[in-house]
Amino acid sequence: MTDESAGGETNRDKTAGDARSSSPSDAGRPHVLVVDDEVDIRELYADQLAGEYDVSTAASGPEALDVLDDSVDVVLLDRRMPGLHGDDTVERIRATGVDVRVAAVTGVGADLDVVGLPIDAYLEKPVDRSELLDAVDRLVRVARYDDRVRRYFAVMHKQAVLEDSGVVRTDGEYGELARRREALEAGIDDLHARLDHEDYELLFRDLEDAGYDSPADLYV
Repeated sequence: MTDESAGGETNRDKTAGDARSSSPSDAGRPHVLVVDDEVDIRELYADQLAGEYDVSTAASGPEALDVLDDSVDVVLLDRRMPGLHGDDTVERIRATGVDVRVAAVTGVGADLDVVGLPIDAYLEKPVDRSELLDAVDRLVRVARYDDRVRRYFAVMHKQAVLEDSGVVRTDGEYGELARRREALEAGIDDLHARLDHEDYELLFRDLEDAGYDSPADLYV
């Protein structure tokens, strides 16, 4: 990811609509794009994140796509928005080719449809400040690593949220998610060579379960 320019602009609007960004004095910090049609939610998340991140906001899917560029590290995306739905927005985000981590932050409970959704994390509203900061920190950390680690994190996160939502392992597309995890774990032997121990603990805590082998023993 490239850092946002440290030029002389202040509070530069990235679109003519609601989108906003924090002052360029924050250049060098990770950049988070908050996308939600509810202004109170946008402003709340932006305020909670502003102490540690450069934050932009957008009120819709099209506005988010206008704001999105290579400076953005993480997108927090509402799933239910009027006009362009959140699911369609994330598909279009992926189609841009911008290398960005995307978390769905929504009042919609996780179901099997998240298996095929190209997201990295799923947060169910209401989301408190601690949960929001933890999720963004994990996504910023996982962005440092290669695609295999990123996909492994996304698969583990989806499994965790589905099980928290009461989806059992025998349900439909859950099996596909399990197969993806097994395929990724086939190359897990070299994870220790590319994943910092501290990052492992922060990224994968609360995502492991007793039903699968884990790379945790690499750090025993």
